[in-house]
Amino acid sequence: MENYLYFADPDVEGSAEGYSADNWAITVPAKNFLNAQPYSPTLTLFFFRSIQGYDEGTTGVFITHASGKNKEIINAFMACISSESSDGFIVVADSDVAGSSKNAEYSKVFNGLGISGISVMNSAYDGSWQRNTVEGTHVGAGAKGTYSEGGAPITIKRRVEAGVIITQLWIDITGLGGKGDAADDVIGLAAGGAAYIYRNIVADNGIIFKYEISCIELPAAASGAATADIDFNWNASGTLEYDGAAGTSEVDMGGLVAGQTHMVDAPALTANDYLYLTEGDDAATDGVYSAGQFLFTFYGMPVNSTGKIY
Repeated sequence: MENYLYFADPDVEGSAEGYSADNWAITVPAKNFLNAQPYSPTLTLFFFRSIQGYDEGTTGVFITHASGKNKEIINAFMACISSESSDGFIVVADSDVAGSSKNAEYSKVFNGLGISGISVMNSAYDGSWQRNTVEGTHVGAGAKGTYSEGGAPITIKRRVEAGVIITQLWIDITGLGGKGDAADDVIGLAAGGAAYIYRNIVADNGIIFKYEISCIELPAAASGAATADIDFNWNASGTLEYDGAAGTSEVDMGGLVAGQTHMVDAPALTANDYLYLTEGDDAATDGVYSAGQFLFTFYGMPVNSTGKIY
């Protein structure tokens, strides 16, 4: 009997197509397993043929475990694939415990290896992995606007190319606004809430050494006359809200052109620095945006458990 392997993220919220899913649960034929790769001392990657049916793509399952147990994890996984089951259905790793009273369930072959969680990643067409998310740890509640057509106002995709972690963040600023009384103040929801659009989590995005900012759609005001001069600033504080002083903006866009990309040499970021949209001028423009889209592309190098770059 052919084995089918079940995996589930901590909080499953998948969609039928998979592209707008925050988290995933999948069942894959064991015969579709391709390879396993130790990614860090505490993370091992397992790849399968794409569940979307693309010849080029893959689907990845990333297992977090006790440090230095990569080889043992891979060995246990192979035993799991070849194990016998009465119905061919094998729960490999089920971390879906959010909103329920059940405990995480992992195959007994992993006993003693310190599994603490998994993540399921769909593949990109070019074979690199990616995932669409609005991570609560990456984005402040005060930065999530009202754009809803086709998905959330902020999405994050991440992939690895030639060892470089490439993180893409897309934001639609519809519903956000600026007070208009001072330059470098934070743009966000007037109702409040931390308005950072990205948090630098080194374990996720690596050491960021450069990034790009692309203007996809020019900002426009739904009410008032919100400034179209939008800048960006990193700040050590993760609590700045609408109209909060973010300090001198580190990225001065100098006016916007739809389709234009700015390349930025990353400042000396530290872990948990926060990126904010800021007003680029001090014009008396108090308003709410009805349009405006930006794409950020961050380039980072992963680090190992000792803090060294691989």
